[in-house]
Amino acid sequence: MKLTLRPVGAGDAELLSRFYDGLAPADMQFRFLSAQPHLSSSQLAAMIAVDHRHREHLLAFEQTSGELVAALLIAADESFEVAEVAIAVAPAYKGRGIGWSLLHHAVDLAKARGIGRLRSVESRANREAIEVERTLGFTSSAYDGDSTLALLEIDLR
Repeated sequence: MKLTLRPVGAGDAELLSRFYDGLAPADMQFRFLSAQPHLSSSQLAAMIAVDHRHREHLLAFEQTSGELVAALLIAADESFEVAEVAIAVAPAYKGRGIGWSLLHHAVDLAKARGIGRLRSVESRANREAIEVERTLGFTSSAYDGDSTLALLEIDLR
């Protein structure tokens, strides 16, 4: 399957809202680390109002159908020392390597922007994501203050 990536745009609110509404409850839990069934208006606004430098939000579309199948968000601190990455994949497209491909792209993008370390905060129950991150060289450690979470990081320098 071939994907087309493009940055999120101001007119993507409804598209993003439908995409996240289509995720399974567990996927919403893993992505937002809370039991929320829908995006809040403030979350949606933050996902669209990216500066495409410190914060980048890329949408992945299946090339043939044009369907939105995944989303990748990278948010760096002001000094580009650390950035957090978050990926969501539509249920019908899981298990096809999309998450792996997007995480690999996130690492390349972070390196190109001079970001020193990329990190992801994962629910320990999200074994698939943790395994993908470890495969790409992320190391896992305890997340301070919450034993149900793991911190995965990769040094990019």
